[in-house]
Order: sequence, then C-alpha cells, then structure tokens
Amino acid sequence: MRQIILFISIFSIVYLLYFLFVISRAKSLNKWKNGRELSFLKYRYKLNYEKINIKALGHVIALSNAFIISTVVTVISLFKNFLLQMLLGVIMLVPFILIVYHIIGKIYQNKQRRMK
Repeated sequence: MRQIILFISIFSIVYLLYFLFVISRAKSLNKWKNGRELSFLKYRYKLNYEKINIKALGHVIALSNAFIISTVVTVISLFKNFLLQMLLGVIMLVPFILIVYHIIGKIYQNKQRRMK
C-alpha cells in the first residue's frame, strides 16, 4: 500500500510541476519546443510540428515523464541499499525513457500519416 501511495504522490507532483512551469506558460512552451525531448522525437520519427498540437504533445510528454520518474522511484524504494538504489535507478531510467519515447514517437508518427 505504501508503494501505491508513493507512486501516486510522485506522479501527481511531477505532472503538476511540469504542467505549471512548462505547459501552461507560453514563454516556457516556446523554449520547450526547442528542447531535447521534442528534438529527439522530431529527428528520430520525422515529426512535423505544424501538424501536431504542441499542447497536447506537452501533456502526453508530461504524463509520460511523470510515469517514468514515479515508476523508477517506486521500484528503487523497494531496496534498502543506497548504492543498489542508485545503480538500479540509472539502469532502469535510460531504457525506460527510450521505450516510452519510442511509443510516443510511433503514435504521433501514425497520427501524422493519417492526417496526410
């Protein structure tokens, strides 16, 4: 039960912070368009930003980042050894990010194809 509460609380905090400081502010959203997350999706999956609703993509990325962070923190909190927690966190984080962003990229790639 403690793990579920930890997951939900971290998920909520990360999403709300991302929403408040990136998505809801126009100035931050314009900076975010040139960020690494969108650059990766743009060049890897050949996405055209003119055909994509950037705010909707921002919400999807905010939700996915909150999911990634909360999942990794929940899993590493199961272990007591600090060194093992850090090692497991790094080992889990990179593949998890790549997998989730691959799924997002493929979904938006298919949406873009349907719009043509």
